[in-house]
Amino acid sequence: MQNGEWLTSAGIDIGTSTTKCVFSRLKIERQSGLSSLPQFHITERNVFYESRMHRTPLIGDSLIDLGQLERILASEYSRAGLMPDDIHTGAVIITGETAFKQQADVVLHSLAASAGEFVVAQAGGDLEAVLAGRGSGAEARSLHVKGQVVNVDIGGGTANAAFFEGGSCIRTLNFHIGGRLIMLERDGSITRISPSVLQWLKAAGFMMLREGEVAEIGRLRQLAERWSEMLLEGIHETVDWSKYPLIYGNPDSSKVRAETEIAEIWISGGVGALMELESPSDLAEAARFGDIGPLLASALRIAGTRYPVRLQAAPDAQRATVIGAGVHTAMLSGSTVFADRMLLPLRNVPLVRVTWHDQPGEELTGIELGVKEAFAEGKQKYGGAGTEACKFAVIVPHLSVCTYPLIRRIAAAAAASALHYQLEMAVIICENDIAKALGNCIHLITGGTLPCVCLDQVAVRHGDYVDIGEPVGEGYIPLAVKTLVFHS
Repeated sequence: MQNGEWLTSAGIDIGTSTTKCVFSRLKIERQSGLSSLPQFHITERNVFYESRMHRTPLIGDSLIDLGQLERILASEYSRAGLMPDDIHTGAVIITGETAFKQQADVVLHSLAASAGEFVVAQAGGDLEAVLAGRGSGAEARSLHVKGQVVNVDIGGGTANAAFFEGGSCIRTLNFHIGGRLIMLERDGSITRISPSVLQWLKAAGFMMLREGEVAEIGRLRQLAERWSEMLLEGIHETVDWSKYPLIYGNPDSSKVRAETEIAEIWISGGVGALMELESPSDLAEAARFGDIGPLLASALRIAGTRYPVRLQAAPDAQRATVIGAGVHTAMLSGSTVFADRMLLPLRNVPLVRVTWHDQPGEELTGIELGVKEAFAEGKQKYGGAGTEACKFAVIVPHLSVCTYPLIRRIAAAAAASALHYQLEMAVIICENDIAKALGNCIHLITGGTLPCVCLDQVAVRHGDYVDIGEPVGEGYIPLAVKTLVFHS
């Protein structure tokens, strides 16, 4: 591979409002020294086809029309001059309210089987927030500003905020706020109100907004203004989220760093793309997309001027969540890994990174807390309904001092967490060369009752996915890391 190899990547995003896909070419080159194991990295990314926005096909309010969805994607493959066998890698993600449609898991795996090899994820709010923040460029931006960069991805059914600092996501926050939660005809007739906001509308004094009724534009503006204020106040709040009833999930107040101020707020998603347009002057303009998205975008832009923090639409707002994936691989020596061969291969395993609460050193008093928090985050994000078993891998970051007692403490915390959440296995990736020792410790601590895979010598990030192959040759294990590639 002296001149590099080109792969074709597909990205498919099935959202509450729209479905879209992007095809790109990724150049993979070997970048390794004489003393290091072979590694391959993405060195060029060229988008050569981007589909138009398609309305996500639904049957009623609760079912995705799989047949129509497959026809839409087949037509886009044809326009791009591609067949499923031409695709080497990619991602298909169901986001927003569609992630809760009854047969979402069936849709995902059907598309993955018929459209090529993919990272497959049913993205709940936390995962969607992280993916959107990476795709928009907010994650990369946080490396160059003092303070936090918050990316808020607002689509048809949800607003998902990811808080980035120093290139890492430190927390997420999710709201039932979106453009298609209330759908309109151009005369103001309300055709649908999402069940997720019905109770709030009644409690907040918007009882006159009912399906089949004609809404006044003034009242719809008030609603959009209320949602915008709730969203921005919730993002700036440091402790008490109980007063924001449209927040969903389990926001963790322990992860809020009150001493670190928010520097910028980015808005991605369909609402973000509308923020730079003129405010609707009447109902016909407000409902030109069949919902209140334009009103929400306008209200959010105005509300943002009342805060000292810069608020802006994200670049390429509508394609932020997922528009492609890349792969780099590494061959891991059998002398540095611990793996139960019966567990392998593993496919599409998402990664969660441990955060140390103090500087890595010989003491590292918060090491157990960091490990336990990572397992709790993995369980929350990847242990939802529709999965046969909760599978995720925990990244153990680099330690400047790495003694056997320290490794044993990490192993004890990992084993306790995996058993507490009744995981069928523990999968751990270490930045230090400690995988074999760590795996042996977990095996000893649990008496061999917890199956375990521990790997090292590979660069991975929070939010990536990994495929772990079966041992080959003299115990080498191939590992493919799948990562979003745009704006990374």
